[in-house]
Amino acid sequence: MKIALLGNITLDFLAHDFRRMGHEVYVPPGFDTWRQEILDPSSGLRRFSPDASLLLLPDRNVMKVAARLDDLNDGDAPPRLETLAGETPGFWDDRMRQLAAMPFSLAGLKAIEDEFLFQVAVSPSPRKILAVDADNTLWHGIISEDGPASVVPHVDFQQGLLALKAKGILLVLLSKNDPPSTPSAPVAMAFARDDMPLSLSDFAAVGVDWSPKAGNLLKACETFNLAPDSVVFIDDNPHERVQMAAHLPEVAVPPFPSDMSHPAAFLRRIEAAFFSTDWHTAEDGVRTEMYQAEAARRKSAARLPTLSDYLESLHMTCRAAIATLQDVPRLAQMAGKTNQFNATTIRRTADEMKRIVQDRAWRVWTFRLADDFGDMGLVCYIVYSCAGARITDFVMSCRAMGRTLEHYALNHVRRALASEKLPLNGIDFVASAKNAPVKAFLASLNGASDMPTCICEQSANLHDSQMRPR
Repeated sequence: MKIALLGNITLDFLAHDFRRMGHEVYVPPGFDTWRQEILDPSSGLRRFSPDASLLLLPDRNVMKVAARLDDLNDGDAPPRLETLAGETPGFWDDRMRQLAAMPFSLAGLKAIEDEFLFQVAVSPSPRKILAVDADNTLWHGIISEDGPASVVPHVDFQQGLLALKAKGILLVLLSKNDPPSTPSAPVAMAFARDDMPLSLSDFAAVGVDWSPKAGNLLKACETFNLAPDSVVFIDDNPHERVQMAAHLPEVAVPPFPSDMSHPAAFLRRIEAAFFSTDWHTAEDGVRTEMYQAEAARRKSAARLPTLSDYLESLHMTCRAAIATLQDVPRLAQMAGKTNQFNATTIRRTADEMKRIVQDRAWRVWTFRLADDFGDMGLVCYIVYSCAGARITDFVMSCRAMGRTLEHYALNHVRRALASEKLPLNGIDFVASAKNAPVKAFLASLNGASDMPTCICEQSANLHDSQMRPR
């Protein structure tokens, strides 16, 4: 990669480090000449044509990373240097400031380098799964060499992962070790230690064996009914990161930090890039348990001869209700994240959803599903416009797919509208790259294979027998 280093400090230390990593580096000649270099179309900087540039202005608390030179200016851009300093003990070094016109310690330089490389490598996008390695990632040391009693946990990092889990992020363990099938297995013994913040039960899926990690990750995605583009993969081993990116390019594979003793900056980057949200719901706090229950359901299904037998064995119950303001955070969350069963992929905000819930010109129904394995929470909602006499939003969580809930929900809405003497002219549908399941469902209602909307007269009540109201 071609990197331009700009600023009003000595940049030779950073240049040396980046060159040692194998990058080509340009530093403008002369002190504090970065503005002239950017503005001059014939400057060495313009001729160098960097892939990415780093601007550092410590006196203005500025750190900026940009792919285009024209995007570089000395305005504020996250993270400010004070953010990095707060996350990195000993970030500043007054001795270096006096001797070399460079105010950062070695730890500070490493933090800046890690921040730069992360921003260059990562394209932020919402994700749902964080898959993480164990050896030299969750702890310092290698179990197969050092033993489960000798590895040193990265406590702050593990606690950060627990905080993400509490927000509804699914944790997946991917490690090349002997499977933790018994309490005496090395990995099981390591996670059972009192000083280990994480336990095996914190992971929604565990892929620990000697198989390729990409294959184990695919198995986890199948269990969750989520695609690999829902995953972020963290591993200290560059070989494993390259292999994951090669086999599953949809997976986000960020660079691993140079120092895991103070992981606050890395956790901030990961959360901001992939797991940022403005709200938390009741479902978030128990999401891992929900997916663990789903794994138990799948094992149960494998023992039964037909899908109908499996559905009957679940003893499903559904609670249907008109949405209230307390439902708004969950509704907005589903609108923002649900792709496979989302008829129009309308990304309604919490404010918009609140307005609709309170407006008598709309009807919003919610559906909560439970069975013998556990309570799945609010997993489906339908929005109806009185003015258009149409369903404008039909959204169901991927973890509820395959249980005929979509039939139950639609039949419930049809009966509710009939009781109010309101017509139903159809269901809005807009095809997306991922919502083939809802398209297939709508097509099954009237035999059409390709349509912009679906007329609902032929929706039957057959599937209500699989579900009991509660």
